[in-house]
Amino acid sequence: MKIWLQILSTPTADTPGTTLILHFDEKRYVIGNVGEGTQRAAVQRKIGFNKVGDVFLTGPISWSNAGGLLGMILTVAGSTASAREQSKLDEAKKKKKTNKHVDEEGKIWLNINGGRNLTHFLATSRRFIFRQGMPLRTTEFRPRKTGQQSNWDPTWQDDLIKVWDLVIEPEEDQSLSPRKRSHEEFSADSQKVTAEDNKESAEEKEERYDQMRKSVVSDMFHSKWQLDALITKKLSEVALPSAIFIRNEQGKIEKYRGPMLEEGKDVPNIDVLVRSPWPGALTEELPPTTPSTASVCYIIKGHPQRGKFDAKAAIDLGVKKGPDFRLLTLGTSVTTASGSVVTPEMVLGPTKEGSGFAIVELPSASYVKPLLMRGEWQSAKVMDGVAAVVWILGPGVIDNPSLQEFMADRSHLKHIVSSKDCCSDYLALESAASAAIRLNLIDPERFPIPKYNNSVTQQQSEEPRPYEKATPGLTLQLEPHVELQHEKILQYLDINSVVEEMPKEVLDLAEIARAEVLNPEYLAKLDENQKDIPSKDAEIVTLGTGSALPSKYRNVSATLIRVPGYGTYLLDCGENTLGQLKRVYGKELPEVLRDLKAIWISHLHADHHLGTAAVIKAWAAETAQHDLTKNNKLHLVSHLGMLKWLKEYSEVEDYGYARVETLTVGHWREFDHHFKPQEVKEIGISSIQACAVEHCHGAAAVVINFPNGFKLAYSGDCRPSENFVRIGRGATLLVHEATFDDDLQGDAIAKKHSTTAEALGVGRRMNARRILLTHFSQRYQKIPSMDSHGGKDQVAIVAFDYMRVKLEDFAKFDAFKPALVELYKDEE
Repeated sequence: MKIWLQILSTPTADTPGTTLILHFDEKRYVIGNVGEGTQRAAVQRKIGFNKVGDVFLTGPISWSNAGGLLGMILTVAGSTASAREQSKLDEAKKKKKTNKHVDEEGKIWLNINGGRNLTHFLATSRRFIFRQGMPLRTTEFRPRKTGQQSNWDPTWQDDLIKVWDLVIEPEEDQSLSPRKRSHEEFSADSQKVTAEDNKESAEEKEERYDQMRKSVVSDMFHSKWQLDALITKKLSEVALPSAIFIRNEQGKIEKYRGPMLEEGKDVPNIDVLVRSPWPGALTEELPPTTPSTASVCYIIKGHPQRGKFDAKAAIDLGVKKGPDFRLLTLGTSVTTASGSVVTPEMVLGPTKEGSGFAIVELPSASYVKPLLMRGEWQSAKVMDGVAAVVWILGPGVIDNPSLQEFMADRSHLKHIVSSKDCCSDYLALESAASAAIRLNLIDPERFPIPKYNNSVTQQQSEEPRPYEKATPGLTLQLEPHVELQHEKILQYLDINSVVEEMPKEVLDLAEIARAEVLNPEYLAKLDENQKDIPSKDAEIVTLGTGSALPSKYRNVSATLIRVPGYGTYLLDCGENTLGQLKRVYGKELPEVLRDLKAIWISHLHADHHLGTAAVIKAWAAETAQHDLTKNNKLHLVSHLGMLKWLKEYSEVEDYGYARVETLTVGHWREFDHHFKPQEVKEIGISSIQACAVEHCHGAAAVVINFPNGFKLAYSGDCRPSENFVRIGRGATLLVHEATFDDDLQGDAIAKKHSTTAEALGVGRRMNARRILLTHFSQRYQKIPSMDSHGGKDQVAIVAFDYMRVKLEDFAKFDAFKPALVELYKDEE
């Protein structure tokens, strides 16, 4: 059997975490960090998650280590759903043939292992991650008390591997009891003390809290809830914006479109039908927790392999070929015809210890000494067969003398280090980068080349190092023999090749467009047409322009608006938005973060908000360094469920939530918030209007008004909305989703999205001066066919990842459309 460990990612802007994949023929394990960008890197490397059954997270539970886990769960769920449906059909056929029941109840779909707060981390996402019939189990490894290790048996195992967990606390935390929590840790719950609480010890309370969290996670992935199950309620009992149904005179169910009780005195309190809420939504609050600094590391080995079967020795001992040979190879003794007993040891070679590796994450130097003192390093039972150590190291740890001495003393092991100190910020997503380079050749003003650095930022000494730096594709073969293989190492993107392969026809069309937009007469006419547009120097940066899940070419939703004199604003914030910002701005990013004033999240779908925590954390860290910005607040405006998620996650990690000012968008009809003069000075916005739109629970479109008359309208995800048209009338800029091409209107209606023509229709009725179409289906062509002209100087353009375009340059961008169409004419 062949077993190998492969590096999927090292720290870059696109892939902030270090991720390893352990391959067996029938199964894969994800090990290390599952940071934002992990699933996109897997798509780039053509590594599917359908065989993944177990995840082993290293380090403390934080967004940098686990921020991509939620998106990965959704991807794994999607990739395995069809296989599971087929499996059910096969089982039904088997049952029919054999008349036996095949019980799949309780079968675990995914095991996720990590440190304290892992279950809490998953449970915070209960309002937006939900799957049926896919049980998920979490295992949290905690620090052991001194002397607690009585043997060296593995703490986790399955049919393929054995795992020993090493939970390392930094030196400054050694005085804390690893199992008990302090009185202060429970203070958040002190006002809810019950008689039951008074009888509990801290350990008992922690166990009860853990069971409550596990119950929530169970409801998220293995409930019997059905979307179409309707229950009867009085109209007065309905919590808006729930969809409401009634039975008509013919007994058929139809949507209730009548008035609500609060809209008039004479509205009857009739019986109506509403969907039963999914179980996750019923848990209003989670038990309290606090951040954990304990870093989880592992030693992972395959099971021992029996020695080679000696057929000649077996025959000499009187064993006949056939079933007895098989029994001996399986470890069972047999009796020969003469009555003698032959044991497996008599015909099998010596058992070979399973090969394995250790993976160690040390966020700072304070973890080094506690790690080196672990007894596992001296245990033959644990270390026999271990061939390598993969080190995930925080800043500066690589130069720790004790760590380097430890490596040198164990030179028989292969040491592989992943750290920003030795790994470059290369372009990890070659397909997206190549697309950006081609666009840059068409229009360099609006399509920057993503910022990258193939050199190591920190210069290291020329002295020999006792390790090899981690590189994506580097493979450690464990079976049939241990070997470090370099053949599959990822080569840096060859930018010159991308340039050379650019079609001449595209470049010729781009040259014509450049000549057009530089023509003095064209520029004079453009200036005249645009002289009444407020903030025409506002810059729109489309960080993520795809829908549903990250793909090779498009990341998920995020649009940055920079309005000179007022501030910078983020419209939705899908997974790895921070990585996209780093690629667009590079060394300019600190300035952009300091200027960030507000984030709008349109609805609670994962592709629109899973990058929010990372952006807030980066903003908080950058602004805290400067006297002028250290007291700044970041405003976050969204649905109540989004705001609750951010608050709950702040108990897992201090990511800057204390400096976030939240504003809740109402659930029904419309939202209209006007800022006070001092607030306008701080946030740069005079008012925000929003209206409910047809997409999902709590989905809203927004209009943001600035003091100088600049009016920004953003749809989020939705079907065309006349309410949105009304509140956005006269918008300076409309950013609207156009998920489906026009010939897929049936899909758009079914999935509650808009087509290209529908989005442009909203812009025309709104009389928006500039229209930006985004949020394209990842499955269809990248350039939708569109007629952009709909009114006085109205221009519509399509968005691409990494695009930077000023409002006054929309018309210039439109001139390059023939070149773009030619570039993508063969794309599916």
